[in-house]
Amino acid sequence: MKKFFPAIFLLLFFLSACNSAVISDEEQQSLVIGFSQSGTESKWRKRHTDSIRTELEKNNQVLYRNGYMNQERQIQDIRTFIAYKVDMIVFTPLQEDGWEPVLKEAKQAAIPVIVVDRHINVSDQSLYVTHIGPSFKAEGNRGGLYVSNHFSTVEQPEINILELAGLPDTSPTTLRTDGFQETISRDNRMEVVDTLYGDYIRMKGKEQMEKYIEAHDISTIDVLYSHNDEMTHGALEALKKTDIIPGEDIVIVTIDAQEDMIEKLRTGEVNCVVECNPNAGWFVANAIERYFASDNKEDFVREIYMFETVFSETNLDKIPTRNY
Repeated sequence: MKKFFPAIFLLLFFLSACNSAVISDEEQQSLVIGFSQSGTESKWRKRHTDSIRTELEKNNQVLYRNGYMNQERQIQDIRTFIAYKVDMIVFTPLQEDGWEPVLKEAKQAAIPVIVVDRHINVSDQSLYVTHIGPSFKAEGNRGGLYVSNHFSTVEQPEINILELAGLPDTSPTTLRTDGFQETISRDNRMEVVDTLYGDYIRMKGKEQMEKYIEAHDISTIDVLYSHNDEMTHGALEALKKTDIIPGEDIVIVTIDAQEDMIEKLRTGEVNCVVECNPNAGWFVANAIERYFASDNKEDFVREIYMFETVFSETNLDKIPTRNY
């Protein structure tokens, strides 16, 4: 018995040491990710943030900062990540320009960067690894296709469209406009007669729509094409003060597919909801995992698009719960 106990002790010590080694390896695999979000302006944006944080925190340490619609604040947050010497930076840019200096600082510190959602303009494409997000032009195409199909059997000499666009000089705004115009241009009856800018904010959308109604005859507008659900909610509030019946007197196409807008679709107040997928988390986490496992990081895929769809009266019974 005296010989048996030391043997058992040595075995337990050995197993404990092996277990400690495994834990140590897992700790070494855990990355520190700096995540900078652009704002909290909508339910969509909050869902986008939660999706990314939830997925990243499963296997990594995450330093999270929110810019609250202020680019300078975001830039300072990215500089904080650089000072902390994080393993990777993930950020959602508020606008396209103005990122090159801070991204050069990240590159000099050998910290790779992933751009999520909106695009950026930089002269050196090596300043970031990849862009992950929706195809904004395809979203515009889908909105335009609904309008084209809706009026395809309607005998009407002119179809006047009012566009409620997002934040100027950002990729979602530019590409959603381009995609929509590209599709409706096939029907020479269709014309975007005016474009308003609501900055993707509900109150701004309402204010812009109210001003337009005061200065123009809204009854001449056949279609409202809105770049996001929050602005659409604002526009619907403004239309309540008129005799126009949304969904009947004016066709409404909106982008995002928040749960509260799907309810508007079900009640007939809007006609088409183009999905903009906020659930970027899995795509971001997967890209990070593949990047650090790759032997040839310079050839990493430059663009990762997320799947999306369209909702209208034709598929109401197939719309899943949105959870945002």
